[in-house]
Amino acid sequence: MNKYAVVLIFFFIRTICLGLNAKTCGAKGDGIQDDSPYLNAAIEKALFLGEDLFVPCGTYKCEQFSSGYTKILRMDQSGVKKIRIFGEAGTKITTSQALGCILYIYNKNENVTIEHIFFENTHRITMAQTNAIQLLGTNQNSIHNFTIQHCRFEGFSTAISGQGVKGFVIQNNIFASPRGHDNAQDNSQPAAYIWLADNSNGQCFDVKILNNEVSGYTGADITKTTTLRPMDGFVIAIAYGILIKGNTMRNFSEEHIVLQPKITFVHSTDSAWITENHFYQAIPSGSMKKGSLLDANYGIRAECNNLMITDNSFHDYSLGILMRPFEFPKLTAHTITITGNKFSSAGSKVYHVREAIKIQGCAAYPASDIIILNNVITVGGIQVKSNRAVISLYDCKNVNIQNNTITGQDIDLNGYAFSGLLTERCINLVSEKNHIRLK
Repeated sequence: MNKYAVVLIFFFIRTICLGLNAKTCGAKGDGIQDDSPYLNAAIEKALFLGEDLFVPCGTYKCEQFSSGYTKILRMDQSGVKKIRIFGEAGTKITTSQALGCILYIYNKNENVTIEHIFFENTHRITMAQTNAIQLLGTNQNSIHNFTIQHCRFEGFSTAISGQGVKGFVIQNNIFASPRGHDNAQDNSQPAAYIWLADNSNGQCFDVKILNNEVSGYTGADITKTTTLRPMDGFVIAIAYGILIKGNTMRNFSEEHIVLQPKITFVHSTDSAWITENHFYQAIPSGSMKKGSLLDANYGIRAECNNLMITDNSFHDYSLGILMRPFEFPKLTAHTITITGNKFSSAGSKVYHVREAIKIQGCAAYPASDIIILNNVITVGGIQVKSNRAVISLYDCKNVNIQNNTITGQDIDLNGYAFSGLLTERCINLVSEKNHIRLK
């Protein structure tokens, strides 16, 4: 066999492995042509042929909504199976639209993967939510085993939103925000990179959010932005079985991770596990929120049952873990385990350092079956701004608090009380072998 035949065979095999090439459908990736119709044609053809879609290196400008909707690229055929839409180093899909989403996934599909694509939105402050990828599986939860990996997301108010997905993996991605909250509405609408819903369009079951690098502000000087504020957080989820593991989060203005009470299946026993994550809670210098200095945020806020928070690191925390089930009368919070976590305070008197762990049930429905074990908490170089304790529990029962280490020094009490452990109206409480030393 001569060398030319070998070369032809190589390119033939490579073409089969790569699947359909988006440029064969007219996409240029030159950053000038609007590639929206050509990428849509490529998606439709790939799904019809049952082939993967390869988007080669290039900048694919996408500004045209399809069929008058607020969606640019659409994958809404039913029955899609084992399809991969993927790029390579230097593959970017970009838009400047101030509402809607780049890639809309609708209808029944399974075993779909999106990978190695840089999704970008270059809009300014908007009056509507923007998504890179929006999944709508309808109330039959008809999207099964969907994976988003090795992608980059930049400039969206919510990069990924999901409804009606069963088996959802989001891993090894980068989430960035060079303009912080300018990427989102400057109101009470959360600006979080991942938002998983529980509504009439469906729930999200069996979710894994793994090993992502996440920052709520990646610019040089936040005082040069309009809102003066980083993005709110990384994950807002109502998920039936969720694992959030190995992520590194920094530069957020509100809760890094929020787990909300279940709505549709209130008595579901699916567990939530937040483990081995790094929360860097330092706030960029000059950050403001509606004209006031931004001096506090939360690592985790969770109001759900069967919750495990283990082996995380909270660096420069102002408030590490917060649970307030009393705000949800229909929720009787139970089976909560907080173990092996490490907390260190901001070491700055600008910050409002509050509790490392706070659980607040209600008298009528106490939060129950709570284990707080083997956590290490270091507080130093702070000024107390109100009466606080490092670990606080209110209206809880069947509580076990053991082997926690709390140390502190250079604490300016500022006339307030500051203690290691506070428990009020707690029933069946075991608290022993805790090592507390505050100066």
